[in-house]
Amino acid sequence: MQREQAARSGLQLVQPDVPQITMVVPHSRVAALPTATLRILLALAWTANAALKWFPAFGAGFLSMLTGAAQGQPAFLKPWFGLVTAIASDGRATFLAYGSAALETYLAIALLTGFARKVTYSVGAVYTALIWATAEGFGGPYVPGSSTDVGAAIIYTLLFLTLLIHDAGVGSSRLSLDSVLERRMPRWRRVAELEWQGPTFIRGRSR
Repeated sequence: MQREQAARSGLQLVQPDVPQITMVVPHSRVAALPTATLRILLALAWTANAALKWFPAFGAGFLSMLTGAAQGQPAFLKPWFGLVTAIASDGRATFLAYGSAALETYLAIALLTGFARKVTYSVGAVYTALIWATAEGFGGPYVPGSSTDVGAAIIYTLLFLTLLIHDAGVGSSRLSLDSVLERRMPRWRRVAELEWQGPTFIRGRSR
């Protein structure tokens, strides 16, 4: 009706200028609880690992464990295992064993409390990959009929990487010590968070 009246009178209807509104939608917190639960369960596993490594028997058998992993490996890996056993020789095996126990104790505590999650996940991934490449001998030697898996440490590596990526998607976790530290020290986010995904912007029109 208005258009017909405007056409008869020679007037032109002008669409009102409606301003654009940008809404910022924060990251979803739906997956925060499952992620924190997985982190705490992994912490319990590392608590057991660390406790077992503080026994003197672990330090006493550390060098023999490395030399045993080198047995039967292919020729192209022998220089690597020769380097590993050389580093652990000359009385350094006990020091490396207790260093391993101390690092695993840190991982257990940091995972349990949610401390410096980005750094902790990265350290855990590198450390377990190193275990896989030394004490576990890359899961080998691979002999058809006798080798049935690729080793346990590489699974830990993948789990640490999964937590690192998944925590980045979830964002800051309230079920962690990091959330307390971030409120007091905003720069702590650089240590705790891997922020690869920014907030979602939804554009609309106001009415």
